[in-house]
Amino acid sequence: MKRLIHLIVCVLISAPLLAQISISIDPGTYVLTGNPSNPDVNIHLSVVNNSPFEVGLLWSRTVESAPPGWLTWICDKNLCYLPTANASAPNKPNLLAPGEHMDFQIHVNPLSLEGSTPYDITLYDYTEPTVPLAHIEGEVIISNSVSVEENSASAKLTVFPNPTSDFFQVSDIAGLKSIDIYNIVGSKVRSYDAAPQKQYYVGDMNDGIYLIRLVSSSKKVLKTIRLSKR
Repeated sequence: MKRLIHLIVCVLISAPLLAQISISIDPGTYVLTGNPSNPDVNIHLSVVNNSPFEVGLLWSRTVESAPPGWLTWICDKNLCYLPTANASAPNKPNLLAPGEHMDFQIHVNPLSLEGSTPYDITLYDYTEPTVPLAHIEGEVIISNSVSVEENSASAKLTVFPNPTSDFFQVSDIAGLKSIDIYNIVGSKVRSYDAAPQKQYYVGDMNDGIYLIRLVSSSKKVLKTIRLSKR
């Protein structure tokens, strides 16, 4: 009997140690676009603790080839870090209860400079800071061709369905001339002439994140929309 009780106690003690941390990130990959005149180009990611216990998360970032003048910084659950910080403070983990989500923000001040760079985030368990839990792959593209939404017409432009596997459509708007598709590294991969109620085929493209640039007859970018191809 004593041996059985001892075995049960050992199992109960070791169970939390064997449990695996489970987190999810939405979106898991991203493309952040903006105009160089915007002092705060940003995106908000949602990090959710799917584990049945509290977890503490740390992060590090890799910005490979940003123009030297850019200022980039991260805001997590605890604070907004200075642009010089490439990792969270090891003594300030982001504590998330079971089911809790964290608003994880990436900010860029391009200081009027165009450019692009891969921008990846790695998340760690603060008790095992050398073992990655998850990677978030991203791309930042700052360009004068990415216009700020200037009127209500362009604001109403949408791409649907999104995500898509075969076709997408664009909400009808007067003056829309062409539709250009760019991949995550900023290369144009396809272009279409726009037409009302037209379907645009992407079924033969690789799965991933793309940028849809909606261009007017005067060659002005009316809006840039992220498309998820699955």
